[in-house]
Amino acid sequence: MAETKRRIKKKSGSIKTVIACSYPIYGEGLSRILQEDKAIEVVAEVSNLIDIVESCKQYDFDILLLDIELKGLNLNKILTLVKKNKDAKVILLIDDSYNENLLINGIRSGIRGYLNKNEKSSELIASVKAVYDGELWAERKLMGKVVDGSSYPTKEINLKGQVYDLTETEIKIIKLLLRGLTNKEIADELYISEKTVKFHLYKVFKKLALKNRSELMLFGFRNGLIT
Repeated sequence: MAETKRRIKKKSGSIKTVIACSYPIYGEGLSRILQEDKAIEVVAEVSNLIDIVESCKQYDFDILLLDIELKGLNLNKILTLVKKNKDAKVILLIDDSYNENLLINGIRSGIRGYLNKNEKSSELIASVKAVYDGELWAERKLMGKVVDGSSYPTKEINLKGQVYDLTETEIKIIKLLLRGLTNKEIADELYISEKTVKFHLYKVFKKLALKNRSELMLFGFRNGLIT
């Protein structure tokens, strides 16, 4: 069985980084790129969630470079672990099919940078240094939506002649709730906190003039949201 974790020889006075990627060979490539810069030290390479948890407990690191395709990824849990590691920050590796709302929610939850896998190696090094220095590494258009709160445009939903203004996130939460998911499971699915889920549900109940989840389930059946 291939080894899922590799420990790297330490050097002092550097940006200590943990790399978490689904495929060890990919992680090793990222490690070699980063360590070409004398200011960066890769303290561990991991390829599963168990080793990420262990690394968060074992290492005093500055940056977690995290592959969004990591199997069973739970961003909320990882962010909670990272926050216990003093000032450590997370940079998420994404691909071209990323979900914009997921990224915005991630930034609001504590992720400090996003890097597309198609970027050049120089961008990888620059992102690690920038996030380490306290900057937020993300596309300008994405940051604009985070700042002005326009990431969740309302959408008119016509249900049997009645029009409701719901945001994309509210619609997603309704559909997940109608599938029987708990607030925690919805939070994990959308990479947001349970508190955020509860806030969105509060707005949904108000907009639909409902009191609780049971009434929302009934509303869903009556209006064809559940089949």
